[in-house]
Amino acid sequence: MNQIKAVVFDVGGVLCEWQSICREFAGELGMDYKKFLEIFLKFSFDPAIGSDLGYMTMAEFFQKLTAALGVLEKSQDWRKRFVPGFKRIEPTFTLLEELKGKYRLALLTNAKTGLWDEWQEGRLREYFKLIVDSSEVHVLKPDERIFKILLERMALKPEECLFIDDEVKNIDAAKALGFKTVHFKEPENSVKLIRKILYETI
Repeated sequence: MNQIKAVVFDVGGVLCEWQSICREFAGELGMDYKKFLEIFLKFSFDPAIGSDLGYMTMAEFFQKLTAALGVLEKSQDWRKRFVPGFKRIEPTFTLLEELKGKYRLALLTNAKTGLWDEWQEGRLREYFKLIVDSSEVHVLKPDERIFKILLERMALKPEECLFIDDEVKNIDAAKALGFKTVHFKEPENSVKLIRKILYETI
């Protein structure tokens, strides 16, 4: 008997690739990408800054980021180019088309305020009736509270959900609560694994 009633996706690294635009930004500064990414993620996830907790706009995020990097004059340009620089991970969208109408589909994402509605190429609300966004609930993955918010809103048990994410710490948090999980790595192989889990349980 199929226990899985819902498939819950992360966005960055699962539905879209966002690192390329950050590589562009780092390149413009002649900066090592790993160092740039470290600073970018600190400004995204550090609770004291609050970007992905919903306590600032994306414009404010880029003002703070560029100021810290000493290139405040790039703030508006980077803000405009950031979301259009995202690239769809096509195997995942092919899978979404297959799953539509067969499973409840939800997003559980750490994101800046309004980010995924702005990413129009993703058309996320066409696929997902429920989006639990860290900037709206003011809790970040892997905090168990955000997973519990998702479960409460879906009125489901953890074992009734398959959770897909590219970050090990988020996968570990979901597993600890009883979710079935897939650690999303290479897209084609990860999508094959998701299909295998879902179709074998039918």
